[in-house]
Amino acid sequence: MSFNSILGQPVLVQSLKNAIYNSMISNAYIFNGAKGCGKKTAAKIFAAGINCINDKEKPCGFCASCRKAAINANPDIIYIRPIGNNIKIEQIRELIGITSIKPYENLYRVVILENGDKMNHAAQDAFLKTLEEPEGNNVFIIITENYNSLHQTIISRCQAFNFKGVSKDIMRDYLIKNFNHSPEKIEFAMEKSNGIIGRAIEILDNEEIISDDIYYNLISELLQNKRVIALSIYDDAIKTKEEALKFLDYLIHWFRNILLFKSVGEDKLLLVREKEKKLVKEYSIRIKEKNVYMIIDMIKQGRRFMDFNISTKNTMDSIFLKILEVFND
Repeated sequence: MSFNSILGQPVLVQSLKNAIYNSMISNAYIFNGAKGCGKKTAAKIFAAGINCINDKEKPCGFCASCRKAAINANPDIIYIRPIGNNIKIEQIRELIGITSIKPYENLYRVVILENGDKMNHAAQDAFLKTLEEPEGNNVFIIITENYNSLHQTIISRCQAFNFKGVSKDIMRDYLIKNFNHSPEKIEFAMEKSNGIIGRAIEILDNEEIISDDIYYNLISELLQNKRVIALSIYDDAIKTKEEALKFLDYLIHWFRNILLFKSVGEDKLLLVREKEKKLVKEYSIRIKEKNVYMIIDMIKQGRRFMDFNISTKNTMDSIFLKILEVFND
């Protein structure tokens, strides 16, 4: 567990290191960014580094404090998580009681609020008091996806760090070294993750690539007027309502890529694999923009029909037929 584990955030990492090595630890930090971008990992590493007793490398991973931090057993690193949909005022009141006493073993007590932007209004009011009147050596790290949902006064009292998506080169190198997948699958995960490593890993773990291969074959046959073959592929591959809804989401995503290509004329912005880009470009020439919007609206209507438990297969067949009617205008 070291700062080397935080990928693609060099300026941010250097700022955190400087704070540790120069003994310039602030009272509160905000780690903001998309889910899966490494905020929690960074918070855990920073918390360990703050209390590491090694003179050179912090966190060292070997001292008693670091070893306990690595297994979430350090009594002076506290995690606060939402109960249900929110972090509630009762949790913050309990936290205030804990932070009113000295750290147990370390110089600092570090409190990590996961999904800190889910503090309800009362909880934020209570938490603000701890920031306005800090006691002892307490450090707060608020992990958020949208820190603008916090009170502006809380934001103003924190050092905010925005985590960004990593470059394709960094992500490709990481995924190749740590996951046993084909280059094509890794490239696909990268394309759909928008620079978020956690999202790329989730795609690989959930085998979305396999599903998307089936979806690609299905839409390819459909757009060649082979509706019967498309339905046959559908029957073989999609067995449940949930799988059907997932396919409709893919269809919406696919036709939106046609709109994107028609708008910008460049395929580098398309969030699809290389072989799908060829299909998108080919059919973007053959279909009018207004008809793409009509198809997307029809697919959304089909989703609503499924919500009312109307026959999934009949709904899908109807969608296929309407797509062909609009497509052939």
